[in-house]
Amino acid sequence: MKNTKLNILLSKCDVTAPIPDDLTEWLDSPSVGNEIITDCDDTHLSSDDEYRAALKKIEELFDAIPNTAEGSELEKWISLVETYENEHFPM
Repeated sequence: MKNTKLNILLSKCDVTAPIPDDLTEWLDSPSVGNEIITDCDDTHLSSDDEYRAALKKIEELFDAIPNTAEGSELEKWISLVETYENEHFPM
């Protein structure tokens, strides 16, 4: 995994931390259908504009709770950005 600032922050997250009680009801609520990424091709980012849009989406979802629809969407966006960065900004 590329050592970006986002990856450094994510590596410091404790995914085993208990979920606060006040979020249990929210986590158990049914899907509303807006959890699917529709802004770009889900296999790769093909332009700088898509890359910038993906970074904005990551920023919006940054506090998403793991193992939720939003958490999964965040992981997907991160993966797309990492792939794009590895291809376009190799170290």
